[in-house]
Amino acid sequence: MRTSLPAVCYLWIIALVCLCLRFDSVIANSIGAPTTSCTSMSPDHDGGSPSNDPCPFETVPSQVEMFSNESLTLTIQTKLSSSKTFKGFLIMGFDSVTDVVIGTFDTDLSQGQSQPLRCYDTYDMAATHRSATGKNSVTIEWIPPIDFDGVVVFKTTFVEAKLTYWIKELSQQVKITRSDATPTTTIDPQSTTEQPVIPDVYEGCGISKGCAAAPTGCVGSRDCSMLTTYKRVDDNHLQLEVYGQISGDEYVAVGFSTDREMGVDSVVECANYRNKLGAYQSYNTPEKSNLRVESQLPGFNMTLAAFSDGFIYCNVLHPISYTMNNVAFDLSQPHYLLMATGPTGDYNIQEHNEEEISSSSVVLTNALCIMYFKEASRVLKQLHGSFMVIAWLMAASAGVLMPRYMKKTWVGKQFMKKDLWFVFHQGLMVLAWCLTVVGFIIIFVDVGGWVSESVSENPHPLIGCITTVLAFIQPFMALMRPLPNAPNRYIFNWAHMLVGYSAHILAITCIFLAVEMDEAELPYETYWILTAHICCYVGAHLILTYLARRDYSAADFALKSDGSRDAQGSKLRQGILAGYVCIIIGLGVAVIAFIAGA
Repeated sequence: MRTSLPAVCYLWIIALVCLCLRFDSVIANSIGAPTTSCTSMSPDHDGGSPSNDPCPFETVPSQVEMFSNESLTLTIQTKLSSSKTFKGFLIMGFDSVTDVVIGTFDTDLSQGQSQPLRCYDTYDMAATHRSATGKNSVTIEWIPPIDFDGVVVFKTTFVEAKLTYWIKELSQQVKITRSDATPTTTIDPQSTTEQPVIPDVYEGCGISKGCAAAPTGCVGSRDCSMLTTYKRVDDNHLQLEVYGQISGDEYVAVGFSTDREMGVDSVVECANYRNKLGAYQSYNTPEKSNLRVESQLPGFNMTLAAFSDGFIYCNVLHPISYTMNNVAFDLSQPHYLLMATGPTGDYNIQEHNEEEISSSSVVLTNALCIMYFKEASRVLKQLHGSFMVIAWLMAASAGVLMPRYMKKTWVGKQFMKKDLWFVFHQGLMVLAWCLTVVGFIIIFVDVGGWVSESVSENPHPLIGCITTVLAFIQPFMALMRPLPNAPNRYIFNWAHMLVGYSAHILAITCIFLAVEMDEAELPYETYWILTAHICCYVGAHLILTYLARRDYSAADFALKSDGSRDAQGSKLRQGILAGYVCIIIGLGVAVIAFIAGA
């Protein structure tokens, strides 16, 4: 029964380290700080606290004295004494006496590295990053209140990594003298002319045009909070209406997606900024940030924009086939509709406050139906996740220990003429096989087949498919098992072990990757449970390997010829196995509870 430290333990340790490094490098808010951070200026990163080390970054004002009718250039940068980069930031200006947030930011100088953030009901009172790429320097502009006279100080939160950040780092103070210049008053041209009237957006829904709305049943009662209508006007164009309830500088937008998820989507915005109404095209990047198209595409034309009683309305002519950001879109093919509302600025929209996703895809060129945005049932996703947890965290994790450590346990005890260790191994692995296959089919039914997605952005589907293929072939390999004394038996043993361990490692890795998927909606604590499972699994291998080496002695050679007795240490191995099984069941149940509550 002599055995060496299994190579899979080393692989698990390497995989665990890589996963930990991956998670630490992920910024929870990769497209900018959320509005919930305005008060505390703390990033919403689970499990972290501000660093006590000296901050390697700083905010440098271009001058320390200025007039209130001037603007101030701020450079957010890495200190000369450091070579580190920051992935995120949040900055606001404060009156040094009252500690009240003042002034607004213009992020045009940052070359797309920053964006305004709505705080305290003012859209551009703060500024934050646009992506989680490493940065050495970001330049932005700050405009003080025209009547301010006093001293301002800038507080900046820097994020180097998910769990490494500094809060409210102070800049050098800037003295501002109130300017004697009288600010000019501008009159919005719309205020001197008759405001356009919002047409009856509900008329023709389901008859002459398709409508997608929220909440359910609102078209009949004519009280929708968000509504998109569509109809084909010629071979090349659709007429779209975007309608929704807003407050102040906000937008209502509709996106066209092939997979019910934000990312690589074409978007039509209907926005109000400083009483200026407009319809714009934009693009949701794979990183889930939104970029407004600088020059509108051929065939896109706003025919009407109106605002009345808290509702905004845009009517646009939209091309059916077009290319945006080197991505081809064809709205004559099925697409899911994404609708959202949130704050907007002059040049871009910000993270949504509310979003709706259609539960089914629609062909915009010929579907004249009424469809309501409602959350699709999560039952199939929950079953998929639960089946995979039972299969790999519980059944397979216990089953793989049987042939390696328990062959000389329960000696002489059989079930249906098979050794008891083999019965346990076979039963657990068959359970894992069945649940894996069923779970694989379930998720394909739920998402409607294979969904094309960047492997670098979400490797979970590809790794899941590889895992399923490896698991699927295992029982068929077992059917071709040579006799124990066959000369080529060692080839089968190695192949069976490598395929099995590879499937197990990939499966657990796949479950790790699922936690960070938006649609999984799993809490950060799931990572700790999965990490505990890996530690338990590796620990069980190490302990059982140590016992096997310790118990391998001259006395065991005598026992080999006596097949009627258990090998030395059998009771201890059974106790360790029982404790291990209880732990992995408990951890698996905890993950399933998270899945069920998502």
